[in-house]
Amino acid sequence: MTTTRTVPVPVDPAPPLNSRAVVALTGMSYFFVALGFSYLDRRFSSFGLEGFLWLTWAVLGFGAGTLHAGKPAASGQTQWVVLGLLGFVLAVFPGLAIYNLLRWTCLTLMIVIGARAAILRTRRDFYLTLTVIFVVSFMVGTHGNADWTLWFYLGPAWVFGGLALAWEHAAGVRLSRWTKMAMTLGFVGVSFLLTVVLFFFAPRPPILGFGFLPPGTDTPGLFQQPAGEGSGRQAKGNSGSSGSGSGTGAGQGSAPQPGEWAQKWGAMLKSMRQATADRFIPQWQRSLMEKLLNSAQSLLGMLTGRSAESESAPAEGELTQEQSESFLFRVNWLWVLVALLAGYFLWRRRYRIGLGIALGCSWLLAAQFPAQSMRVSAQAMKWCLHIQGHKRSPGQSVREHWLAAAGIAPLANKWLGYAVQIYCETRFGAVSASQQRALNMRRAVQGACDILIGFAPELKK
Repeated sequence: MTTTRTVPVPVDPAPPLNSRAVVALTGMSYFFVALGFSYLDRRFSSFGLEGFLWLTWAVLGFGAGTLHAGKPAASGQTQWVVLGLLGFVLAVFPGLAIYNLLRWTCLTLMIVIGARAAILRTRRDFYLTLTVIFVVSFMVGTHGNADWTLWFYLGPAWVFGGLALAWEHAAGVRLSRWTKMAMTLGFVGVSFLLTVVLFFFAPRPPILGFGFLPPGTDTPGLFQQPAGEGSGRQAKGNSGSSGSGSGTGAGQGSAPQPGEWAQKWGAMLKSMRQATADRFIPQWQRSLMEKLLNSAQSLLGMLTGRSAESESAPAEGELTQEQSESFLFRVNWLWVLVALLAGYFLWRRRYRIGLGIALGCSWLLAAQFPAQSMRVSAQAMKWCLHIQGHKRSPGQSVREHWLAAAGIAPLANKWLGYAVQIYCETRFGAVSASQQRALNMRRAVQGACDILIGFAPELKK
C-alpha cells in the first residue's frame, strides 16, 4: 500500500505590494512627517527651503516607487543606489554638524527610507517604512520645540499612514477604489471623534500629554482628582494649576460645574491662542489657526451663554451683543441642518446626478477625445442600470452587465444594445473611435436612461 505525503507549500515571507495607491499614500505620510521634522527648526527661517527639499526627495523616492509598483525587481535599483549614496553624503554633512545624535539618527532614517522607496514593492518594505515614519513622528511630537501647532503636520501624516494600512489590508477585496476610500475615511473620522471625546472628557495621566497637548500635561481631562490624590500634588506647589485639584470646593472630589468647565476651556483656548504670535509660523497656518480658535471660542460662548474669558458681569450693551450672537448661532445651526438634509438628498440621488454629469462630459469629449467619451457613456449606462436595481457584479463587463439586467422596457433595451454594440466594436474590434460614433452611443444611452428613469413614461410600455 502506497501512502502519499503532502509537502507543505512554503509561505512567502515578503508578499508583493502591487497597489500604487498604497505607495502614494505612504509617500504622503512620509512627506508630512518630514515637514513636522523641519517645523521644529522654523525659528531659523529655513522651514520653506527644507520643506521644498523634503518634497523633492519624497517625489524622487515614492514617485519612482509608485511607477515601479508591480514591475520586476530590477526596476528602480539604479535610482535606489544613486539616491542612497547622495543621502549618505547629506546625512554626514551637513547632518552631523546641525543636529544632535537623536535628531541626526531620525534624519538618517528618513533620508534612507525616502531613497529606498524607489524599490518599495513588498509588504515587508511597506511595514518597515511605516515603522520608521511613526518612530520619527513620535520623536518630533516629544521634542522640546513641539507645541500644539505641530498637529497641522503630524495629523495628516497619521491619517495618510492609516489610509495606507487600510488600503493595503483591503487590496485583495473586490471593492472599487472609491468604496475603499469612503469606508476608510469613515473609519478615520469615527476614530477622530472618539479621540476628541476621550481627550476632552476622559482622565489621562501626565505621560499621555506628549509634552504639548493642551491644556497641559498636568491636567487629567475635565474631571477633578479625588481629594486624597490631589493633596500630594498641592503640597508640591501645583495648587494653582488648573485641573490638578486646587483646594477649593470643587477640588475635593466633587464633579466640576459647567462654569468651571467653561473656565478651563477658556484657559485652554487662551493658551493655544498665544501660539499665533509666533512670527515664524507660515501665514496660511496662522490664518487657519485663528479661524479655528475663533470658531471654538464662539462655540464655547454658545454653549455657556456668556464669554468664557469674562469673569465679571457684562455690561448692558454687551448683553445685547450676546443676544445677537445667540440668534446668529441659531441661524447657523439652521443652515447646518439644511446642509445635512441637502447632503442626504444628494447622496440618495448621487447616481442620477452622476448620470447627468457623465452624459454632459461625454458630449464635451466627443469632438477631441471620442474614445474617452465612449468610456464615460458606458459608465453612465452602468449607473442607469444600477438605479433600476441591476447592480454590477465584480468582474462583469459592460455587455455582461446589460445581458444580466432583466425586466427592462423593450425600447430601452434595444437602445442599450445598440450602445453596447458601438462600444464593443470600438474597444475590442477593428473599428476606430470617431466623433459620430461617440455621439451616437451617447444618444442611445441618453434615450434609454430617459425611459428607465421615467422622463418618457409613454415609451416604457
